[in-house]
Amino acid sequence: MMQKTITLEKNNVLKITGPASFVLEKGAVRIFGFKAKPPFKYVVPSYKSLPLVASEKSCLNIVLGEGASINVVENDTINVWENLVEKVLKLEKPLIIITIGTIDSGKSSLTLLIANTAVNMGYKTSIIDADIGQADIGPPTFITLGILNKQVVSLTEVKPATYSFIGTTTPYRVMDKVIAAILKLLAKSFNLNSQVIIINTDGWFKGRKAVEAKLQTIFHVKPHVVFIIKKENCINEVDVLFKYLNRFNVNAIVVESPKAIKERSISERRSIREYLYSKYFYGAKIVDLDLENLVIMNLDALKGKFFNCKEKELLKEILSLKPEMQILHATIVNNNLIVVVKGGTVIVDSNVLRNIKETYGQVRLKVLSENWEKGLVVSILNENLEEAGIGYIEKINFEKGIVRIRTNYEGEICGLIVGNIRLMYDEKTHTVREWGKWSL
Repeated sequence: MMQKTITLEKNNVLKITGPASFVLEKGAVRIFGFKAKPPFKYVVPSYKSLPLVASEKSCLNIVLGEGASINVVENDTINVWENLVEKVLKLEKPLIIITIGTIDSGKSSLTLLIANTAVNMGYKTSIIDADIGQADIGPPTFITLGILNKQVVSLTEVKPATYSFIGTTTPYRVMDKVIAAILKLLAKSFNLNSQVIIINTDGWFKGRKAVEAKLQTIFHVKPHVVFIIKKENCINEVDVLFKYLNRFNVNAIVVESPKAIKERSISERRSIREYLYSKYFYGAKIVDLDLENLVIMNLDALKGKFFNCKEKELLKEILSLKPEMQILHATIVNNNLIVVVKGGTVIVDSNVLRNIKETYGQVRLKVLSENWEKGLVVSILNENLEEAGIGYIEKINFEKGIVRIRTNYEGEICGLIVGNIRLMYDEKTHTVREWGKWSL
C-alpha cells in the first residue's frame, strides 16, 4: 500500500489504474460526466482505470494497491470526448445514440459520459445495455433498459426498468434476437418519454461479420448519432463501418480509445459476470413449478408428446439398456428422439439405430444423462407475458411433473425462456458461478 496526496490544476486529468481508492478533499472533479465534490470517496477495482478531470484546483488523497498507478496529464482523450458529447447533446430531441467498439475499448465509459452529461443538462435519459457478454446494468445474457434519474459513477448503479432475454453471452448467431430486443426496449424508452436514449452495443467488432452485425443494428434502430471507438486492434473495422455509414448520411463520429484503458483478462471478465449473477440471485429461493401448467420456451426436450410408461419400456428394449437403467423422459420433436436416461451409459450401435428407424421412422437420437438440465439460466415470464426476473433450473422431476428453479422473483411464474448458460450456486460463498454452456 502507498499513500499519496495529489494536487490538480483546473482541466488537469488524473489517470488512476486500480486497485486504488481516493478521497476528494478540496475542489471538484468530473468522472465520465459525474460531478464530484468533497468529501467524495471511491474505490477503483484492479480491472479498471479511471480518468478524473479537475473542474477547478483540487486536492486528492490516494491509496494505491499492488500494481496500481497514477499519472497526471494536461490533456487526454476524455477531454475530446467531453467536448464532442456536449455538442451532440445539443441536437434535436428525442435523440438516439449508439456506441460501438471492440472489447475493452471504452464503450461503457463513453456511454456513462453521455448519460451523465445528458442528466446534468436536464434531459430524461435511458440506457439500453445491449452488451450481453459483459453487461453493466442487467445480468449477463439479458439486454436491459435502465433509466437515469441522477448522475452515477458507474453503470452498475443504474436501476433496470425492464429486461429482454437473449440466453447466451455471445452475440454471434443470435443477432436477430439482439436487434429485436433492442427495438423492443427502444419502444419502451419512447413510451417513458425519454429524451436521450443511449444504446451500448456488445464488444463483437472483429471481422466482416461483426461489422455487418453492427450495420444491421444501425439499419433497424435508425440512430441520430453513432459513436465508433477506434482501437489498434480494430482500425480496419472502424474504417469500413465509417465508410458504410457515410454512404447513407448517418451522423457517425470516430473517437480514439483511451490509451491507458486497462484490458481485462478472461478470468477478470468471468469474475465480473459472476458478481453480476450473484447480485441478481441475492436472497434467491427454491421454487417448484407445475410442469403441466408452465409455458417453457427454447427447450426442445420439453416439447412434443411425452412418452408414457409403456412407450418408455419399449424404448428401453430398443436401446438395449441394462435392467438397472431407467428412462426418465422421452419425446419426439423436430425429427429428434430425445431421451433422458438414468443409471448408466447408452451404447448406440447399428442394431439400435436400425430398430429406432423401424419403430419411429427417420429420427435422430439424442441421449441426455440425468441432471442434464441443472444450472440452465432462465428468464421468468409473469401473467402479463412480461420478463419479470432471472432464475436457473435446479431440477426437472418428470415423475412428479415439477420444474424446480432458483430465483429471487416472488410474483406469479407463468413461463420460462431457457438459455444455454449454466449457473451453479456455491453454498460456501453464497455466490453464483458460471458452469459452462449447454446445447442440445
